[in-house]
Amino acid sequence: MKKEIIILSFGLIIFCGCAKLAHLEELLTLKSFSDNQAQQVKYVEVQDKKFALLLEAIKNDQMKDHPDKKEFLKTFGQPILAKRVVENGVELEEYLYRYSAKLSGSEKVYVYFDAQGKISRWRYVEPEKRK
Repeated sequence: MKKEIIILSFGLIIFCGCAKLAHLEELLTLKSFSDNQAQQVKYVEVQDKKFALLLEAIKNDQMKDHPDKKEFLKTFGQPILAKRVVENGVELEEYLYRYSAKLSGSEKVYVYFDAQGKISRWRYVEPEKRK
């Protein structure tokens, strides 16, 4: 009887290990997904902090402290969206900043850079009031 219990226990250990190996790829995919989500949350937190700094710079009239694109990006990070626009025959680079996870109802800041990488102007957009 003791011998049968030992054999049964040994068999269970082996089969449990085989089941784990059979689903190893799926388990690794889930772990990778979990790790990636943690990185995404961290990225959103960092970007939102930088956007809060940008809002503070605008409200305290400190945009002149970040006159060129290199300094601006170093301080406030990459924009949510960057595109080229033409205004009055002049090509500008438009950067959009907002809170990362708020798709609507968020404050927005548009920053425009000229061909030399200097801030041409910026525009603050208040969030739409909900009715």
